[in-house]
Amino acid sequence: MNFEPTEEEREFLENFRKFCSREIAPHAKEIEKKGEVPLSHFRKLSEVGYNGLLHEEKFGGSNSSYLLATLAQEILAEHCGATFFSVGASLGIFASPIREYGTEEQKRKFLPPVIRGEKIGALGVTEPDAGSDVTRLKAIAKKKGDQIILNGQKTFITNAPVCDFAVILVNFESEEKNIGQTCFIVETTRKGIARGKPMDKMGLRGSPTGELFFEDVKLTEDDILGRPGKGFKIIMEAFNRERLGLGAYSVGVMAACLTESRKYSKERKAFGRPIGKHQSVAFMLADMLTKYEASRCLLHETAWMMDKFSKEKKNKPEHNGYPVDLTAKTATVKLLASTYAREVTNLAVQIHGGAGYMNEYKVARLYRDIKIAEIGGGTSEILKQIIAHSETKRVK
Repeated sequence: MNFEPTEEEREFLENFRKFCSREIAPHAKEIEKKGEVPLSHFRKLSEVGYNGLLHEEKFGGSNSSYLLATLAQEILAEHCGATFFSVGASLGIFASPIREYGTEEQKRKFLPPVIRGEKIGALGVTEPDAGSDVTRLKAIAKKKGDQIILNGQKTFITNAPVCDFAVILVNFESEEKNIGQTCFIVETTRKGIARGKPMDKMGLRGSPTGELFFEDVKLTEDDILGRPGKGFKIIMEAFNRERLGLGAYSVGVMAACLTESRKYSKERKAFGRPIGKHQSVAFMLADMLTKYEASRCLLHETAWMMDKFSKEKKNKPEHNGYPVDLTAKTATVKLLASTYAREVTNLAVQIHGGAGYMNEYKVARLYRDIKIAEIGGGTSEILKQIIAHSETKRVK
């Protein structure tokens, strides 16, 4: 396994880090106060090549590897978590299912404007009474003749207050039978679609989260993503990719914590010398670095596995989803990285002492922002079930 980027990729990453430092990081506090990532961020990230990393060239992408995309995601997360989440929801959990299962017409319609940063996408799965257990969804699309009528509610949707498009998972029925869970692509300007108010969150306040309501929304079969009744599979694959991204987010947050803590431990003095010279603080820095390095190694190995699997299925028009071991791998990297990131942000605040409790310091925001990594894309408890299920299959 070779995780080293090529010279061209290294140059891209160096330039991308400079871009994030210059164009993204200075606006992070303002974004948190306003509660929304400016559309200019989406566009600028497109201009530097970030948005199209995993997408096809004919739609404005660059067909890059998951490993390169993961390295870039770490950098963006390090500089602004809210931007990472809003842009990631649009390009990842909205656009990636279309990339994998959309018709050519759907790809041409939805991918280019999202990749260019002109339009924003979202994914609606969770409902008030259905979170981890997506088998209990109540939102329903009923087919009557040539028309499909959608009713229901989706909640905890990243970008819901601002999105132009959304992929939603609902139950699908015809007059004759229950077809099963199906994904639909909807434009949020359609009659019958309403948005809830942006939710007041503990962290990632700059990335808006909200609800979408559907009342007698008229759809057609052209709005179906993938095959009818195969929505659960499409969403589970999207969650695998999301978990890899959340691993990158967690690693990026840990990198930011290390940078801030190293700097503060050199500047802040106690008992006549920098606090970093005291063993208690030095050991906290050592723990932070260990957790960061362990998570990053597992993350890069998982990205490499995703690339390997992508190559294997490239010429298969219909594949059977991710293998169990890769599903368990993405669950493992998210579980480990998010757990360690929560511990690392705690240590970063502790190193800063009273200052770390003040919003003036970046570590306070990092501390609030990281908790979602243990919840979104599957809670830590659900991930343990996935990993345990994979392990039991190894027993003979």
